[in-house]
Amino acid sequence: MRSNDFVLLAASLGILLGCGSNDPVTDKKVSDAKAKIGDAASATVDAAKAKRDEYVVEMNKQLDQLSVRYEDLKVQAAKAQGEAKIVLDKKLEEAKVKRDEAAKKLGELKEAGAERWEKVKAATGNAVEELKKAFD
Repeated sequence: MRSNDFVLLAASLGILLGCGSNDPVTDKKVSDAKAKIGDAASATVDAAKAKRDEYVVEMNKQLDQLSVRYEDLKVQAAKAQGEAKIVLDKKLEEAKVKRDEAAKKLGELKEAGAERWEKVKAATGNAVEELKKAFD
């Protein structure tokens, strides 16, 4: 029974796909189906790009806010003296490294294609979170 089902399925597919026929109706249906599949794929890619772009805007905003905190820390370090200056300078250097890493990841995110952006998103989010911790 299963082999009969397979033969029937294969025959049906052959008929649907034209199987070398010059039937204009079948060719039109196949062409329409291909166009719909292409449209769906494009819509999926466009939606992924829109999500990525929205996330990039949010991460840019957070990075800008953290850059303000970095500049404030820089001012504090410049005014500090003694042990406080040593502590703030160290914190400032750590924050700079983390800020640079977050900016690098954000740049990668901006360039990431629809198929790769989710992976880069996680790395970017982690880098921004690490930068936030540098100010605690």
